[in-house]
Amino acid sequence: MFIYNLSLTVLFWTLLSVIVTEIKNMYSLANFSYNSYFVFILTVLLLSMAGVPPFIGFFSKLFIITLLMSSAFFLLYSLLFIVLFIGLYFYIQNIRFLHTTNPLTLNTPQVSQERVVPVYYYTSLYLALLLVLGLWYIDDFLLVFVWLFN
Repeated sequence: MFIYNLSLTVLFWTLLSVIVTEIKNMYSLANFSYNSYFVFILTVLLLSMAGVPPFIGFFSKLFIITLLMSSAFFLLYSLLFIVLFIGLYFYIQNIRFLHTTNPLTLNTPQVSQERVVPVYYYTSLYLALLLVLGLWYIDDFLLVFVWLFN
């Protein structure tokens, strides 16, 4: 839950970094095409929250699914599996829209103001590395934890 909440915090921080005054809908994501760093961070965050295998969000969902299977909650497992695929479709569609929409081809007026904060860049880059390489962080943390308390 900590990783998921941290991901959501950086996601909303990224979304609030670009203020769109004329439009407040899905086409507002086209403003992120001006800065490839925003696109990279949003892609990593959405893929992790979707549960794509190399990211740490996958391992948390895998842990919950194996826990449900070992507890013999097959109905809840089936429902969760269906909801996971629906959520994955939603996240992939947002990523596709983010990468294929060009703000120059849209006919709608858009005004964007970027608030560049160095703390945002350092925090989001660290979180992106944590989401991509999080398995090694958690594995090392668990080894130290077992070593200390056994």
